[in-house]
Order: sequence, then C-alpha cells, then structure tokens
Amino acid sequence: MTSIEFLSQLNKLPTPFIQTKEISSILGISKHSAGKYLESLRKENFIEKIERGKWVVKNSNFDPLQAAEFITAPKESYISLQTALFYHGMIDQIPSQIYSVTTDRARVVHAPFASFSFHHCHPNFFSGYKYIKPYLKMATPEKALVDYYYFAPTRSRQFTRLPELEISLKFSWKKVFEFCEMITSKRTRSLVMTKMKEIRDKSVA
Repeated sequence: MTSIEFLSQLNKLPTPFIQTKEISSILGISKHSAGKYLESLRKENFIEKIERGKWVVKNSNFDPLQAAEFITAPKESYISLQTALFYHGMIDQIPSQIYSVTTDRARVVHAPFASFSFHHCHPNFFSGYKYIKPYLKMATPEKALVDYYYFAPTRSRQFTRLPELEISLKFSWKKVFEFCEMITSKRTRSLVMTKMKEIRDKSVA
C-alpha cells in the first residue's frame, strides 16, 4: 500500500484524529507497520503528530479545542479555565494555551498547532460542561470560574490573577455555589467560596 492509498483510507474515517493502534486494527496490519505509514505521511506533510501514537490529518476541518479530549482519551477532559472564560466572553485576553480539566494526570502537551495545559481534578468534581461538538466539552461560565479558583492554591501559581471579569445577567451565582459544594477538600472549598462571594459582591455593587 502506498502512502497516498493509506491517506485515502484515513480520509474515510469519521474524525481527523487518528490513533496508531486503531489504524492497525482497521487495516489489519501490525502497529509497527501502521506507525511506519503514519510517519511517512507526516514527513510528506499530510498529517501531524500530536504525541506518541496520536495524530491528526492536516487541512481537515477540526477545531484545535477538539484535540484536548483526544489527547487524554480514554480518560475524559473538558475545556475550562482561561480558555472557557474567553470562549464565554468573560475575559478579553486570549489564553496562550488551551486549558483543560481532566480526570487524567496533569501535564502540558505541545502539539504542532497548539499547546495544551491539562489539570487534574477529583472525579466527583468532573462536571459542569456541555457538548459543543464531537470531542469537545466546554465548561459552563459558572464552572469555568469555579475551576479557575479551584486550582488557585496549586504551587504552579498559574491561577492567581484574572483580567477584569465580565459577568453577564444570565450568569447564575446559585450554580456557582452548587459547584463549590462539590469540592471535597474543606480548605479548598472554603477558599473558593470566599473568592466567589468577593467576586459576586463586587459585580453587583
């Protein structure tokens, strides 16, 4: 099979995201052979490597935000923090990375088209998102804000200062405090609650 014939097979797949092991199974070839074909296509500029064993077809119609959950699969993730706050129009500053909350381990992944910052949360706190499109779950405005301060106590100091927030009339403080109650750590829950009350009081003043 030539590289072009292999590419035509990839273009028949339902999404542009590719795993080496899936291609091996679909085409009935070894993972080693599938990897060689994929690497050949990468060198010919037809696909891009996201990380080991995970690829995306170039020039395909995909949103870079969709790649986040593909990277953490089979573990789940959803877009949140600064990326979701920007998406919902709550901050004006474009984030330098795509921020995602996941039940997988915390890490940073530098793909050819974007950098992804993954932040681990307790499974009980993994909620408050809506499906936007395949492979893309987006935090609600309320959960994105709570998530931001949920991670504020971490040593990375990535979540200590936000640009000026735009709070819409549809924003639900009731939902905010419901999410706060889901935080298992009493100390973190208290810190986030205090910050949410501070932001709420300032926004309605």
